Amino acid sequence: MKVYKKILDVVCSLFEFVAAVFLCAMVLIIAYHVIMRYCFNLAPRWSEEMCLQLMIWFCFIATLLGVKQQAHIAIELFVKKLPQKLLFAITLLDRILIGVFGVVTCVSIVPYITRLSRNRLPATGWPVWVQFAAPCVMGALISLVIVEQVVVQLTGEVSIEEKKELVSL
Repeated sequence: MKVYKKILDVVCSLFEFVAAVFLCAMVLIIAYHVIMRYCFNLAPRWSEEMCLQLMIWFCFIATLLGVKQQAHIAIELFVKKLPQKLLFAITLLDRILIGVFGVVTCVSIVPYITRLSRNRLPATGWPVWVQFAAPCVMGALISLVIVEQVVVQLTGEVSIEEKKELVSL
């Protein structure tokens, strides 16, 4: 399990770096687009399409990192008052449902990728499947992250205080 966790940590760190690069690229491309449009009256055709692709990937990478860091929204008001065993069960169910979401997302996108494999985006000429690959890849990685979290929870590698903190995030 330690090797699995280290591999996931490296992959998530890599995607965190990629997300930062994509965010910087979006800002630079949009600034270039605005300057070219309003100062020179020559808006590049590719800039909007490229920013859209970067935004799609950025959002799905952010979703993956949110699941990995357990940074999703939670309502603590009722959860804090639950007995420890029920809290454990709800946390486990929550993680399993997120994992199912990742699997369903990944599997349901595959037909679109195969069907659109020959189509190209008009401005950049990129294959259309590039934008559909983001939810597929991130769905698979979210499922792998959830497997790690469920195993950690079931094996009890996390203290009870950390479990309460994880649920309250």
